[in-house]
Amino acid sequence: MDLLSLVVVLIVVGVLLWLVNNYIPMEARIKQILNIVVIIAVILWLLSAFGVLSVFPQALVSLVVALIVVGLLLWVVNSYLPMDARLKQILNVVVIIAVILWLLSVFGILSGLPRIHIGNP
Repeated sequence: MDLLSLVVVLIVVGVLLWLVNNYIPMEARIKQILNIVVIIAVILWLLSAFGVLSVFPQALVSLVVALIVVGLLLWVVNSYLPMDARLKQILNVVVIIAVILWLLSVFGILSGLPRIHIGNP
């Protein structure tokens, strides 16, 4: 990808985010989540465009992206959903235990779990 296309895409994304933030009536929390998701997507796109992601194995990239998504979802639940603090704590513990078990299974340390694949098998 040439530099001009890269700059044009970044300008278009920036203008679209500015328009959404200034002219679309939306709760500030939702705008914040949207901004974070778009920025993460742009960063991943830039890393892919410059070939940084191709240096790492695809399985590792999928693993890191899955952990980022789980972390973002937990952050959204903890920050924005009105829920009893005890229930949020239980949800966090269950999700963290599930992620740890999944990681142990992915790395072959815990072989009793069925294989859960992210991306192409």
